[in-house]
Amino acid sequence: MQDLIVGSIPLLVAFLISLLCYKQLEPKWLRLFSWFLLTTFIIQTGGYYYSYFFKKSNHFIFNTLIFIEYEFYIYIFYKALLKPVFKRLAFIINVIFILSYLYVVVLSNHFFTYSSLAGNIGEFLTLCCCFLYLIELLMIDDFVNYFTIPMFFITTGVMISAVGNFLYLCFFNYIITNNLDPEGQIYGIIMTSLSIIEYGFFTIGFLCKKLWGKTR
Repeated sequence: MQDLIVGSIPLLVAFLISLLCYKQLEPKWLRLFSWFLLTTFIIQTGGYYYSYFFKKSNHFIFNTLIFIEYEFYIYIFYKALLKPVFKRLAFIINVIFILSYLYVVVLSNHFFTYSSLAGNIGEFLTLCCCFLYLIELLMIDDFVNYFTIPMFFITTGVMISAVGNFLYLCFFNYIITNNLDPEGQIYGIIMTSLSIIEYGFFTIGFLCKKLWGKTR
């Protein structure tokens, strides 16, 4: 429960900052982050309390969060990308994720057992979108102050979190099978650290135009 509280603090901070900057967030689709962060907090908190009070598996709740989280990120990158070829690639990535999720989680009857494979697929495809966005930024001919672009910081946070989650999930089944983390301490430390990094970058992204806007 302590990990839940500590890990939720950066998420709540990012959510509150997004609300304070809500009307200033441009393009307007960045405002979807407020709703996404709120939804993430509700699902995460609900999942932990469901398991804590009812003593039942909350895997189906976090399997649902996998779909919501990576579907949202892929959609955001689709909106952020400007080049038609990159947009098409993002659309294809989205189709691959949806079909993969349906097969791995729904059709394979793993909805009530946490699917590390679905998480890995989501992480990998999200990383692909991150690379597409960064490549597009590097291809801009004019001078660009990256510190004034919210998506630059958001992408950085997502990338770091995705790599960390991807590496952990690659060994998830091995850790569980060999009972290497019976108390969940390793998991708690990793998830809390990644949460602080990811939502810390989100917070900077929401504020970046106010912090560095004058340097443009």
